[in-house]
Amino acid sequence: MEQFLTKNDKKPPKKAGRKLINLDLEQVENLASRGLGTTQIARALGVSWSTIDRNRKRSADFEEALKRGKAKGLAQVTNSLFTSATDGNVTAQIFYLKNQDPKTWKDRVENVHATINLNDVLSGAKDRLGDSMATINKPKVINAVKSTSTDSGHLVNNQNDIKNDDNKGG
Repeated sequence: MEQFLTKNDKKPPKKAGRKLINLDLEQVENLASRGLGTTQIARALGVSWSTIDRNRKRSADFEEALKRGKAKGLAQVTNSLFTSATDGNVTAQIFYLKNQDPKTWKDRVENVHATINLNDVLSGAKDRLGDSMATINKPKVINAVKSTSTDSGHLVNNQNDIKNDDNKGG
């Protein structure tokens, strides 16, 4: 059964697609400033995540509201942390320093694992010792301790006493 439309029956054609859902940008900014993610914002507003995503892609103002809200929330918490740290809260001070200057204020000690070949180390040490020993004159062995000889009653060098004792046969 076909229906024919007359000139008087013309109605404006319906738009294709879903009904446009407008979200309050101020509310989105407020929720983002409290640290909520896009999924949590969608739940708080009673819409799906895809609606939030569609609005982000479609509207630069919506995306800016999200960014502005996140920046405001971060600024508030940073200011509170800084105030707590400067008021003497040691935990806040430690947290602030670890995040602002992690090179200086870190808990972890980094261990560097190196493989050392001991044969190479020892042969290098021997080479260095051999080079330095070659340039040093060999010291003469002398016993520099003086003592009194019971035979003559005067001070003599012990080396001479030993030689003399050997020559005497005794």
